[in-house]
Amino acid sequence: MSGLIPWFRLEGIPIPLPEHVDIFGFRASFPQDWSIQPFGILVAIGVMLGASLSERRGKAVGVHPNAIASCVAHVLIGGFVVGHVFDAIAYHPEVVAENPLFLLKIWDGLSSFGGFLGAVIGLVVYLKRFGVDGRVIGDPIAWAFPLGWMFGRTGCFVVHDHPGAPTDFFLAVNDYQVGDPPYVTRHDMGLYEVIWAAAVMGLFVYLGQTPRKRGFYLGLLPILYAPFRFGLDFLRATDLEVGDARYFGLTPGHYAAVVLLVAGVLFLRWVQTSPEPTVPDEIAWDPTREAAKEASSAKDSPETVTPSAPSAESSTNSEPPASDPLAETRSKRPKKKR
Repeated sequence: MSGLIPWFRLEGIPIPLPEHVDIFGFRASFPQDWSIQPFGILVAIGVMLGASLSERRGKAVGVHPNAIASCVAHVLIGGFVVGHVFDAIAYHPEVVAENPLFLLKIWDGLSSFGGFLGAVIGLVVYLKRFGVDGRVIGDPIAWAFPLGWMFGRTGCFVVHDHPGAPTDFFLAVNDYQVGDPPYVTRHDMGLYEVIWAAAVMGLFVYLGQTPRKRGFYLGLLPILYAPFRFGLDFLRATDLEVGDARYFGLTPGHYAAVVLLVAGVLFLRWVQTSPEPTVPDEIAWDPTREAAKEASSAKDSPETVTPSAPSAESSTNSEPPASDPLAETRSKRPKKKR
């Protein structure tokens, strides 16, 4: 049995740039290989939708969306930077040894577990700066995370940058064009993570209908991802040059999944047995208070008065304008009797 998904790959959209431009006697050259990549577009969409959903979830649990947005920015910066560095060192050590500057190319390769580690670092930096409990600010972000992850992994799938082992699984991709021909049917790791993210997002929406202790989703998210990812890494390609590095027969993702699972279990247990934190007034969202602020702002703003048109009666009975020098004389002149 072969896979049901035919081979395809979305290509980048070239950016038309002149080869060079002469400005005041100087010639500026432009690269001719720049393009808008579908992976980048989908990641950007995932970031925007995930951040927006985080803010909505924050309002639902009493956290101001401005605080959520600030925390998301810290998390994203840490996630992208550390995600690339981890990917470079753990999966491509030979590239780093040959060119250490590869560590600075944060757009060239990302690791899921490195991204998680960087996100935690970004969260800790935010907590230290603003003195907020991580369970308060991090839980809405964790709740919305699967939506952003789904779009990001869709970006991986449409460019097929995570080839798996040969298989006859029905969700595999036929004629997976990687390596040398003849091409075979292979697992696509990005597709499987899209399916996982969609399922978890549905689960979180269902669980979110019932009040949970703050920090619940921060603990549940790694517990759900770690076992899935541990099993998924056994499906990675081992017959390709682009295959992942292995240490004692396991990928770095295997070891990271074990650590992530233990951390998630311990954290969730601590959440369930610890007193629930309160939301500081500085970042609290109160719909009544926000409505009062809006009403006060509207009241304090200068009102624009639109002059009304004079009525027919007022126009008829009004005195002639004083600017007319003959008006007063005409008004005092006795009317002739007929």
